[in-house]
Amino acid sequence: MQTKGNVLLIHGMWCRGTHLSQVQETLEKEGYTCQSIDLPMHEPGADLRKLSKLGISDYIDYLENTINRLGWKEPILLGHSLGGLLAQLLATRIKTKALILITPVQPGQISGLSWTGLKTVWEILRAPFFWRRTNLLSKNKFAYGIYNTLSESKQNDLYPTYVPESGTIAFQTFLPFLSYSQPTRVNFEKVQCPVFVATTGKDRVTPPRIGRKIASKYYSSVMRLYPKLSHWAITEDGIEKILLDATAWIEEKTGMPLKN
Repeated sequence: MQTKGNVLLIHGMWCRGTHLSQVQETLEKEGYTCQSIDLPMHEPGADLRKLSKLGISDYIDYLENTINRLGWKEPILLGHSLGGLLAQLLATRIKTKALILITPVQPGQISGLSWTGLKTVWEILRAPFFWRRTNLLSKNKFAYGIYNTLSESKQNDLYPTYVPESGTIAFQTFLPFLSYSQPTRVNFEKVQCPVFVATTGKDRVTPPRIGRKIASKYYSSVMRLYPKLSHWAITEDGIEKILLDATAWIEEKTGMPLKN
C-alpha cells in the first residue's frame, strides 16, 4: 500500500488519542498513515500519584521512543493544544517532514497571558500546591474556554471522556517563567521543516496572536485563521478544512511524492 507519509497525532491536556479519531480518519482518506497515542498515564484508572510527577521532558521522551518503536523516518507531527507544543519540542530532537499545529500552546519564549486564558485555568492555579497534584478542568470551564462553540449536547457527550492531567505539566505550561529548567523553551533553529499553524477565531485559551508569533519563529511556516472554530477544533465542523489546507500546503512545500 502506498502512503503519502507517516503522521504521529499528539493530543492535548486532559485528552486521549481517541479524541483525534476524526483527524485520523480525514488524513487516512487523504492517503496518510496515522498513529494516535495516549500520553503516559492518560488511560482511565491511571495511577494519579505517578501522573502528578510527570513533566514535559517525560512526555517528549515517550514520544521520541514511540517514533523509534514505529521505525518511522521523518514523520509528520500533528499536535493539538499542548500537543502542538510537544510537537515543536520533539522536532528539535528528531528529523521531521513537517509540523501541523492546531491551536498550539506557546513555547516558553512566547507570552501566552490573556484574560480569557487565565479565567479558563484559574481554578487549577488557585488550588493549594496544584503542581503536586493532578487536575481536571470543571465542566463550566471547558464550556467557557475550550469547546465554547459546541452545542450543549455535544459538550455533555465530550466532558466525561476527559482524563486528569499532571500538575507538573500545568505548572510548566501555564507558568513557564517560574520553571528553573525552562522545559517549554524551543530551539526554533533546530526545527528544519515546514510548519503549518492553525488558529481559530473563537479560541479563548491560545488566541490567534499566539499562533502568529509561533509561525514567525520558523523559517518555513504559515498561519491560517479559521474564524468560526474554538480552541477545541478537532471535532468541530471545519476540522476537515484545516487538515486539507495543511496537507496541501505541506505537499506543495516539500514536493512530497507518494512512496512505498
